[in-house]
Amino acid sequence: MKQSHGFGRHLRALAITVCGAMAAITAMTAAAQEFPARSLQMVMPFPPGGIVDIMGRGFAQALGARLGQQVVVVNRPGGGLTIGMAAVGQAPADGHTMIYTPVTPITIQPHRMKNLSYTREQFIPLCQVYESLFFVAVGPKSPFQDLQALLAFARANPGKLRYATPGIGSSPHLAGAELWQKAGVQLTDVPFTGEIQAMPSLVSGDIDLGIVTTTGVNMGKLRPLAVYADERFAAHPNVPTLAEAGFPVLPSGYGGIFIRAETPAPIVARLASACRDAAADPAYRDLAVKQFQLSNHVDRAGFSARIEADFRAKGALLPGLKLPE
Repeated sequence: MKQSHGFGRHLRALAITVCGAMAAITAMTAAAQEFPARSLQMVMPFPPGGIVDIMGRGFAQALGARLGQQVVVVNRPGGGLTIGMAAVGQAPADGHTMIYTPVTPITIQPHRMKNLSYTREQFIPLCQVYESLFFVAVGPKSPFQDLQALLAFARANPGKLRYATPGIGSSPHLAGAELWQKAGVQLTDVPFTGEIQAMPSLVSGDIDLGIVTTTGVNMGKLRPLAVYADERFAAHPNVPTLAEAGFPVLPSGYGGIFIRAETPAPIVARLASACRDAAADPAYRDLAVKQFQLSNHVDRAGFSARIEADFRAKGALLPGLKLPE
């Protein structure tokens, strides 16, 4: 009888567990079917008007059309993009708040900032939806016609060449620093407040070279010597990649959508599907072309793997640079 009573209690406990699990699954399914229940918020960690902000607003329109709800862009600039990231980290994990951002708050700032108000584990890298290509570029008056000549001069003249970046710890700054490290040369970083501010010095030749975007190359009519990419860029087909030159570097000039970890799986799946479709939206793709960006979609697995590799590379690079926090 004791065994019978024990078996009965076991069955009742098992039944309660199964019922609880089924109720949870039912609730999650219902939540996914009802999602989104209201307008969504897309945090933008830049001020209005920049390239990423423009791209994000275009993506918000495309995403909202797929989800049947308005996606409202909210600018939360500052703190090396960490203020916007922290805002999403503090939002409910219900899929209604996301961030459209470069990966730098996840790949770079955790190595640089001791007291971040978020952790990498708080976020799901949902999808990559854009990429800013970086170039090693010189002014139109520069004597350097290719990367090999520039590096040869740098080896013979340590610290003499000066390169422009849009700020200490920015993606272009670290992209340059990693390249010089791999090439075994020493150049002097000259930080500006932004790429546009560096253009007059690059065009005039006061600064020897810069790590700049496609917009910078075209705007300043600069001479690109190499591109940070796996493949040559169609708009500049004669410019070799750094990999071709023997220097594989992982720049952080790409980005996408991040949401809170612990968001229910059905909602994550719904957002991931909408994200894929929005990235393929003709209007968004056209916007990317006009802004000299790549609108390449990478799913959650691929995006996460790229971020992990980038995080490790920056962890190896940054301690030797001794940058201010």
